[in-house]
Amino acid sequence: MALPSVKEVEARLGEVNCAICKKNRFGIDSRSVTEDGEWKAICRDCFYTFPVHTDMAFYLQTQPDIPYRLKEISCTACKHRGVTLDFRAVLSVRESVYFVTCPHCHRKFPERSFLESFE
Repeated sequence: MALPSVKEVEARLGEVNCAICKKNRFGIDSRSVTEDGEWKAICRDCFYTFPVHTDMAFYLQTQPDIPYRLKEISCTACKHRGVTLDFRAVLSVRESVYFVTCPHCHRKFPERSFLESFE
């Protein structure tokens, strides 16, 4: 599973809103880009930072419920059930978002994670 590019992650982060200012202009701190897939994103409006995890092979191996959840997600365009996980972002202590792709029509979209409990 290849890591997504910085440009792709930045573009797709624009599909969600900042947990603080609710705007959607993000960048990836180039100093944080490493091979282990743990990156830092920053809101370009309020400078809030949050982690972006791009090593999904490791995540899927260590989180046994995730593959079952991915099989249940329906595509927002073609309604096909089952998606692939591209990367995830932990926008706040209460909000995590999966960035997924439909293998049927190749639509890329964000999906809010309901499996992770932050309390």
